[in-house]
Amino acid sequence: MSVLKEIAKNYLIRLPFVRRIAKRWHITGVNQSAAGVRTIFELYSKHAGFAGKEILELGPGHTWGVAAEMYKEGARSVTIIDIENYIPAEILQAHPYINYIIYDGQVMPLEDKSADLIVSYTVFEHLRNPDTTVAETFRVLREGGMAVHWIDLGDHLHFGPDTDPAMLFDCLRYTERTWNLMTKNRGCYVNRLRRSDWINSCKGAGFTILHAIPVINNSVRDMYEKGGVQYLKGIRPDDRFASHLLLVLKK
Repeated sequence: MSVLKEIAKNYLIRLPFVRRIAKRWHITGVNQSAAGVRTIFELYSKHAGFAGKEILELGPGHTWGVAAEMYKEGARSVTIIDIENYIPAEILQAHPYINYIIYDGQVMPLEDKSADLIVSYTVFEHLRNPDTTVAETFRVLREGGMAVHWIDLGDHLHFGPDTDPAMLFDCLRYTERTWNLMTKNRGCYVNRLRRSDWINSCKGAGFTILHAIPVINNSVRDMYEKGGVQYLKGIRPDDRFASHLLLVLKK
């Protein structure tokens, strides 16, 4: 991969007309596919109920269907908060129970202790201000409230079902400065925080960790043990091969 080429893409995306074109083709999560909506909804359902709750969903992009399903299951209200406007006005008009908020990724324009449940799916890895967002979710959550987050810990420059396992953690090859120069303005940016970083951030904000369940990629582990992907040597052993992380938190 050409580092200079990726740096050029990162700067070009700042141009308004390039950004508009890129947004037209940008994939956000499952992009409202029926199977994807069902997968996400069932994940949340395993760890939290929805009936009578005020729910906040972080950054679902185009996928408004999970909010719709939670409302059907009896949620008192559902708020979606995102940093870009992905949901068409006609969808919001057809589903007026969805409170849709666009913000700058910093302080959430929401009242203290105004949500009973906060959920996200493959969102936390893209956060530019992760500690701020974790602290904000703690502020917005009521006492006894819960949060469920599914985090993708892999590289997003090489992303897809056919990704070579050797490239799964390729983002960890680079210095922080180089990685930011390549991706900070792009949708493929990931903050590269590992399993233990997320646990420490959530504990630091005040959360109780109910579950922190990693998905271990055994293909990458085998490569490493055979002398490959040695750039992972600097990663903590308990973080080294975790490709995803399920966090279930309580305030």
